Amino acid sequence: MSGKISTAIVATVVASVLAACGQEPPKCSDDDTSSLVRKIILDQLGGGEGLSEKEIKDNMKIEFPRASAFDEKIKKYNCEAKLIVGGMYELPITYESQLDDKGQHIVSVAGISRGDLFALQAGMIEGIKKSRAEKNNVTTPAEAPPAPKPVEHPAPVTAPNPASIPEPVVEKAQPSTKSWGPSFDCGKASTFSEKAICTDTLLGKLDGALAENYKYMLASDIGDGARNDLKATQKKWLGERNKCADNQCLASAYRKRIDEVCEYPVISGVHPVCTSSDDIK
Repeated sequence: MSGKISTAIVATVVASVLAACGQEPPKCSDDDTSSLVRKIILDQLGGGEGLSEKEIKDNMKIEFPRASAFDEKIKKYNCEAKLIVGGMYELPITYESQLDDKGQHIVSVAGISRGDLFALQAGMIEGIKKSRAEKNNVTTPAEAPPAPKPVEHPAPVTAPNPASIPEPVVEKAQPSTKSWGPSFDCGKASTFSEKAICTDTLLGKLDGALAENYKYMLASDIGDGARNDLKATQKKWLGERNKCADNQCLASAYRKRIDEVCEYPVISGVHPVCTSSDDIK
């Protein structure tokens, strides 16, 4: 997939239930295998606490599971299936089901990129929200409405004198008084980028706003995978920022990054209110 992080996620889980000696491993379509595949993927997404088995199964469906190969010697199925998350994101996946030397059921999932994990995470969140909203909106049989009360006719009201009606008060929106400044000690500025941030008011604001957005996202429940990626991409961005040779390059880099850091979906809780780059003047 172009534009996505291509690093593949490979994860394995061992079932706690021992299989009988000489028994074939559970097939690709067996419930035990599907359950372990879901567990592996959910562990990679993070934030599965508090979800019921039904919610997980309804929002992470494994369709058309099939064996692409079977190794009789090591008792291993190579499997393929279509993963549908939240009813909105589809992804072909591959996995393995086998027995180890002790007869334990082992399932491995491979080939899901880190970029795909973010999309799966967003699909899972939306699917859970939708299913819970539908559950909360289930209607119960309505009770018989009470008998209508007799209509009471109000006494005539004298129209007020137009001159006595006060003029409506119009409140004008006040510009935001929030201000930002450099996120570091300017007394220790050494590079061109740091010195430019400390001497240019706009760059100082952009640096402070980015630091605030970054802090908010790190403190949010975005999952361990997304949090590690956020830290890694921030470190890489700082290296790119320091290649700038003028203030215009720095301002452009900051505006792009200010919006990027807030694109990660939140698993639980409310997404922080981030500052948009357009708000920095």
